[in-house]
Amino acid sequence: MGEDVDIRDRKSLEACLKDQPREVAVWIAARAAARVLPVWWQAVLTEDWALDRDLTALPELRALLISVVCVEKPTVDMKAAATAAAPLPAVADFSTYFDETTLTAEAISKANSAVVADLDPIDAAADAATTGTAFAHATNVWEAVQADANAVQDGTSPDALSLWPKGRGPLEEEWQTIVWQVINSEDAEDWQFWTYWYDALLDGRPMLGDVGRTGEMLEQIALIDPAIWDKGPEAVNPVIREIWELHRLRAEVAALQAEKAAFLVARASEVQRRHNQPPDGLVDDAPEVARQITLIWDGLDEAREELERDAPDKGVLRVIAERMLAALNAVVAYCGKVGDAVVMSAAKVGGGAVGTAVLDQVANNGRLMQFAKDLLAYGGG
Repeated sequence: MGEDVDIRDRKSLEACLKDQPREVAVWIAARAAARVLPVWWQAVLTEDWALDRDLTALPELRALLISVVCVEKPTVDMKAAATAAAPLPAVADFSTYFDETTLTAEAISKANSAVVADLDPIDAAADAATTGTAFAHATNVWEAVQADANAVQDGTSPDALSLWPKGRGPLEEEWQTIVWQVINSEDAEDWQFWTYWYDALLDGRPMLGDVGRTGEMLEQIALIDPAIWDKGPEAVNPVIREIWELHRLRAEVAALQAEKAAFLVARASEVQRRHNQPPDGLVDDAPEVARQITLIWDGLDEAREELERDAPDKGVLRVIAERMLAALNAVVAYCGKVGDAVVMSAAKVGGGAVGTAVLDQVANNGRLMQFAKDLLAYGGG
């Protein structure tokens, strides 16, 4: 595109996309459809016509997630998943009987169809964007589409870009109402992934804090057996939650290991500056506590190795988690017993200063404790 484009309506969008790679139009179509998702989701949670038919947001969520993932990974398997997700059930029959709400589901369906070349992606993008103007101020919608178009001038889509260029858009109130309803539902745990996913999409950030890990997770979810998807949320949401929990643990253990490594480098530098003992001397006055800290850090290494397997052994993970929690509790108990003595030792120049820093890093690291608890829960403990 070169210079920034000016998109103010359907015609100018179509003109902008006509010379662009197909993938650009598919990406813009998927994001335009994603912006109106809250309208449909709120409808299936509150409208009588949806409640009477036991509709859920799952078919639209499935189609939208696959559309988003397929832009980055247009593999044969992903296109097959997109084909299996369309046409969306319970959409076609509604457009003549109900209000414009159903247009949002149709916009998502068209974006999904564009992935597998069943529909011109330019038409899909234009339809989705035009649908958005029915529920949000037209200026907001076209500004968002224009921001997308300007972000892909080189023909590739960015790894992360918020859905709306200003804040979280004109449907934020509706979205927060949906989140509240989901949180307070009987099956809140099974729908939590979807609210987290859409929140991340709104903010333009990878769910797991890492683009690669997030993409791997979303691809695995998109490729869940269509037969499981077709059985509805009761069947597929627990499978999705299992995948999500595993990938979250993988991301967290990697982050904790990096945190530990950075801490030890900093401690080593401090010790060397003070011409003190070697940096591996931990808590000299409490060798048993030092042993417990070693167990915790070894546990991180063991957990990461097991979690990175294609099929982690939950029994092994449970044992690792139990050992880590026991060691963490022992360190916390030691800190409570010595109390101010530990704090006072920080003022010393010697082994005590190193020991105090290590104790603080372990005993007061709520993230480390939470990881051990989450690992135990995943292992069935």
